[in-house]
Amino acid sequence: MPHGLRIGMLVALALPPAASAQSAAPRDGVHALGRLLPATGLITVGSRPGQRIDEIDVDVGDDVKAGDVLAVLEGRGQAEAQLRLALTQQRVAKFQRQAKIDQFALERERFEKTHAPRAEAAKTVADALRKLLDRATPLYKIGDAAANVAPGTVDKAKLEDEGKYVELLAKTVQAELDVKLLEAEKALTEKKNALEDAQVALADAEKKTFGNPEFDVPDDQYALAQAAVEAVVVRAPRDGKILDVTAHAGEVGTGQLMLMGDVSKMVAEAEVFQSDALRVKVGDAATVKILDQAVAGKVTRVGTVVGRNQVANPDPRALKDVRVVKIQVTLDDSEPAARLVNMEAEVVITPSGGG
Repeated sequence: MPHGLRIGMLVALALPPAASAQSAAPRDGVHALGRLLPATGLITVGSRPGQRIDEIDVDVGDDVKAGDVLAVLEGRGQAEAQLRLALTQQRVAKFQRQAKIDQFALERERFEKTHAPRAEAAKTVADALRKLLDRATPLYKIGDAAANVAPGTVDKAKLEDEGKYVELLAKTVQAELDVKLLEAEKALTEKKNALEDAQVALADAEKKTFGNPEFDVPDDQYALAQAAVEAVVVRAPRDGKILDVTAHAGEVGTGQLMLMGDVSKMVAEAEVFQSDALRVKVGDAATVKILDQAVAGKVTRVGTVVGRNQVANPDPRALKDVRVVKIQVTLDDSEPAARLVNMEAEVVITPSGGG
């Protein structure tokens, strides 16, 4: 056998069939390997490492809704006790605020009912005394001018008159002072009411007003206690199915608790050899082989980043390290793939450009 022919045969035998399929796909289709995944991806549900797990409340295959409790971590009892205490403190603060409001309302009602009559009475008395004083003053001055008393003697009648006049003057001055004080009381009461309103005011976001921060503290403490309870309760981040549970009650968590995903819409994440990726476009028809069943699909996403393959061809003759682009194929029928999440599958894409 000629030496050149012998070398050519050895090269042909050494080249793995699978490698040639990856690097030079048939022109009628792009062949690739991929994994079956939920369209929204696999969701790893976890907790902070080092926390003991008190409860695992779901099992593999369970359908869950967003917000459903999946697991409970240590410290729930204490956190709930703190929440109850915060709720009581919140109620106490609301009761005290309402008591202040009621007290202020009672004082204002009393003022409204008594101030007007008092002011009216004080003004009537002051007016009457002023008229009487105005009439008495000229008489007192006349009597004083006509008085003719010998030196060293005391006119008792005059002293009596002076005493009555001074008493009348004092009463008049006091009555007029009372009127002014009642007027000042009304003005000061309006300012006092404004201060009292500020003491019991709550913040109003719509009106952009700030209330008494004293009443915000219980609400903040309650929110903090609620957050503490939520910190020990693991909830479903979205609707889906529990695909795997990797932790157990009583264990100290390592971070991952379970896997979940929405299997109502499945995709095949294909790894297309970099030289074939430019032939594929969104909307291209595809076929995904799941065990012995071929399921039709359509390309819904074409990646732009070239990376190392993560799906390995089981054929020992195939290349193990190739550069690929991830392309997503959405299955027309998700049921065959729903129970085989993460399984490897063969994908054939028919480029719309004719290949």
